[in-house]
Amino acid sequence: MELHATVGAATSDLDDDESFANIYCHDAEQDYCFALSRFPDDTLIEVMVRDQLNVRVKDLSVRLTDDTIDVEIEPGIAARLDGHTRYVIHLAPGQYDPVTLRAALKEIFVGKNGYRDDGTRG
Repeated sequence: MELHATVGAATSDLDDDESFANIYCHDAEQDYCFALSRFPDDTLIEVMVRDQLNVRVKDLSVRLTDDTIDVEIEPGIAARLDGHTRYVIHLAPGQYDPVTLRAALKEIFVGKNGYRDDGTRG
């Protein structure tokens, strides 16, 4: 699925027990959301699509470039969401903070193998 999304990202606040690392992408034209999140003491990553279709996974494949976030989800997991096994989220220049996005993804994937940063900015 291709998304042209606004992207928000945040890292967790170590002084706040309710804080967590997350990225949130919204394609206004398709009214479609994609999000990843993880609490600091949690071993699972939460994947959310559309409006609150959620699943928690041990790991998944995410590749960050200067222009996209490319996500691959195993078919069994995708079936529990809305069936899409691949998301290409196009990042609009100037519409997101690459430093915060990169930091949030690194934090979400601490101790995991699925994240790859192929970007040159940030």
